[in-house]
Amino acid sequence: MQKDQKPATPAQAKSPSHSQPFTIGSYSLFSLNVQEFFLDGGAMFGVVPKPLWEKVVPADTLNRIKLVARLLLISGNGRNILVDTGMGTAWSEKLQSIFSLSPFKLHEELRRLGLTTHDITDVIFTHLHYDHVAGMFELQGDHLRSLFPEATLYVQADNYQAACHPHPKEKAGYVPLFIEALGQQKNLRLLNGETELFEGISLLTVHGHTPGQQLVKVFDNHRTLVHCADLFPFAAHIPISWIMSYDIEPLKVFDEKTYILDRALKESWILYFGHDPMHEAATVRQDQKGIVPDRFVAL
Repeated sequence: MQKDQKPATPAQAKSPSHSQPFTIGSYSLFSLNVQEFFLDGGAMFGVVPKPLWEKVVPADTLNRIKLVARLLLISGNGRNILVDTGMGTAWSEKLQSIFSLSPFKLHEELRRLGLTTHDITDVIFTHLHYDHVAGMFELQGDHLRSLFPEATLYVQADNYQAACHPHPKEKAGYVPLFIEALGQQKNLRLLNGETELFEGISLLTVHGHTPGQQLVKVFDNHRTLVHCADLFPFAAHIPISWIMSYDIEPLKVFDEKTYILDRALKESWILYFGHDPMHEAATVRQDQKGIVPDRFVAL
């Protein structure tokens, strides 16, 4: 692995085939809905009372709510950039049952765009919790094999260190099997702080959910989309005080959400949700309750 090495310019990558892509600058953006899984609704909404959150996110009889692994594909300038990789297939039958894990449809989602995993030139990990990194690998015998052998992989150094030596509160979120396999990848790049990774693609760092989480901002002079990672996993998390029990520093999350929402409101950002099964993205507006979703957007 290497730190802060400037990305190399790849050979011309294959472009997705799509009739009317959602575009920002020279990039076409696509949502890949690759998997569904279930987590405890109380953990996803923290101190918010269940009668409130269940109005917008229904729970099953086990108090679980459905999440999706929705990946953002950014294509342009000779690159096919994937943000996160979902849960994948390298799980025991017991854990597949606990998560009610659906089949992994990454290959199918890429195929509908005329691509394969070998066409992915870059993978940006917002952070290395299992539901964001495990889908990079598949089991080959007793070993994990990368699905993206040609891709350069990007993660914040702070997050990689947190994954290698996790706080007890989030130890379950970092699965050593996947972290160790990631650390063995020669094409892993560790970043230090906010940066414009490529022209028109910046990384914004937040630390309340976990150290070194990075939000992916795609922008031009007219439009901006920000992949919200687990700062806003659902549109329902837009209210400032709706904070997950998974967040290691809730007060820091409160401040980070305030900062991002203020910018989103002033600069008309589109916020992209990686786990919300009902809404891909939304703009925001101010009302008497604070900043709330305004217009829902589909890529």
